[in-house]
Amino acid sequence: MHHDSVWVSNLHPNRRHLLAAMVNQTGYHVSMCKLTYAQAFHPHIWPWLEKRQPLVVWLRRENLIRQAVSVLINKQARRGGVKRAQHTFREARPVQVELAPEQVLAKARELRSHDGQARARLARMSKMLAVTYAEVTGGEMATSAERLPEETAARLCAFLGVRPEVLGCDLQRVNPFPLRELLSNWPAVRAAVRKSEFTGMLGDG
Repeated sequence: MHHDSVWVSNLHPNRRHLLAAMVNQTGYHVSMCKLTYAQAFHPHIWPWLEKRQPLVVWLRRENLIRQAVSVLINKQARRGGVKRAQHTFREARPVQVELAPEQVLAKARELRSHDGQARARLARMSKMLAVTYAEVTGGEMATSAERLPEETAARLCAFLGVRPEVLGCDLQRVNPFPLRELLSNWPAVRAAVRKSEFTGMLGDG
């Protein structure tokens, strides 16, 4: 569903064709995909989802400051400003960047607004399970992405109506580090956050 995807470029402008192809494949009992807010709520997609009423697992992050920093670092990486893998099977090392405190706070407020809008829209879905990022990874500081914590896996499987299985991979977390190790100007960012409504999200700082 990403705008750079070869699928979207071949199916433009009607992205519903891609979803329709996914859910009508011969021999498949289940189809699933990961959508960002912008993708799920796209005017071509959201009415289709409302009509189909699929099972929805809403994955969100509780610590908006950590999410804001992660989003901003990823943006720099995609633009070539930071040399860092987006996904890795090797042990990751912290890559320090400098982010303006007002930029971090603005992004956190934007993310909070997006979550609020998503909550209102997803309330229209008949079957929805909310799961936090920490529940999936085993905690914000977990370094591995090898498998879901047992309790979270059981909840997800019960919601999806499938038998629990142990599924694993060798992926490693890219940013499992304390914020003080990710931001070269962390003292300035921390001071700004302490004066904001997000002071309770400093956590590891």
